[in-house]
Amino acid sequence: MADTPETQPAFDPLIQTENIAFKADEMIDCDSCSRKNPPNRLKCMYCGGGLAVKAEYADGISPISRKLEAWEKGFNVILHSANSGADVKKAAALLQIETPFFEEILTAKTPLPVARIESVAEADLLISRFSDLGFECSMVTDENLNADDLPVRTSGIDINDGVISIIDFNTREVTAIPADELALIVTGMLSKSKVDLLEKKGRGGKTKLLYETETASDEAVIDIYSRSDAKGFRVNLAGFDFSCLGEDKGLLASENIRRLAVVAKRKCSECAAHRRLCIDPTHGCRRLGGRCSPRC
Repeated sequence: MADTPETQPAFDPLIQTENIAFKADEMIDCDSCSRKNPPNRLKCMYCGGGLAVKAEYADGISPISRKLEAWEKGFNVILHSANSGADVKKAAALLQIETPFFEEILTAKTPLPVARIESVAEADLLISRFSDLGFECSMVTDENLNADDLPVRTSGIDINDGVISIIDFNTREVTAIPADELALIVTGMLSKSKVDLLEKKGRGGKTKLLYETETASDEAVIDIYSRSDAKGFRVNLAGFDFSCLGEDKGLLASENIRRLAVVAKRKCSECAAHRRLCIDPTHGCRRLGGRCSPRC
């Protein structure tokens, strides 16, 4: 039974320095299970349902409740810029990270994800807190990023007369993109690891490990995005024809893929000097080899 003013425990100054309990009329009713919750929570402590937060208690709520698992869908808070009087120390504490690390994020001077949160309410609360501290942020959901839908694999690229032609690896279909429509070139690495186990099954269902081998590999990739297609195209080391580099082509694919990013930017910038083409190894990046979106 919920505490009433008559049954609520009284404040005893002999054992408490301050009254930390909430009053009965300050508690919030959960719309899902009708149980009462403290006013400094975003979710019901009984059923997990969302709670209506009162403005006077918003500052006491932590917007980052837990770290999400890789398989969970989340809401990403993107930091865009900071005002001249922004409180860096409080912002770092809000993100639960060290101040020097947050300062390093600010020196990038490009929109970067700073938090991945499990609900819209928490994301909105964090954005509001950042705004009060002098920072401009926005939110991008995992569903909008659609990381499971990988960029189209390419087998070749040709840049001529202000148009970049990209060849689909599977269908051989050619997609022509005007140079001034090219928005983003992202360079990165795909890291893969595999563990092989050989076990011997014995009596009683018991197993004995005979040997274990672990392998790991890193593959450089380039993702290319236009302003009208957020899915993009991906250049892999294997199966890509680097003859588009001409005299710049080297003997090793690992060298050629780095040169390709530089050459693509140079040629496209020459064709569209009035537009800014971003080439960045970190802009909008996601783990698990997903994809990077220019809308971030």
